[in-house]
Amino acid sequence: AEAVEGRARLYRRITATDRAADALRAATRDRIAPMVGLTAASEPHALVGVVAERTGRPTQEIGALLYGTAPANDAALVKLADDLDSLSREVRRL
Repeated sequence: AEAVEGRARLYRRITATDRAADALRAATRDRIAPMVGLTAASEPHALVGVVAERTGRPTQEIGALLYGTAPANDAALVKLADDLDSLSREVRRL
């Protein structure tokens, strides 16, 4: 969790929220895909569907977390980092 938030802060310092969000999302996808029996190269809809099914969360929510648009500001970037970390922990527990 601290590493994810640290990375978000680093990107925020250089005002690159779009790149920061992409990097955080890619790292999360790389971490959770094997946990649900997929590879990092799996189709987005496959990963979203399996994660949504395992967590009980709506597919729209999972899709927005893993593949959504860039956060509008620094606070939204930090929230995204926290939400992605929470999702990773949730998938790991299941």
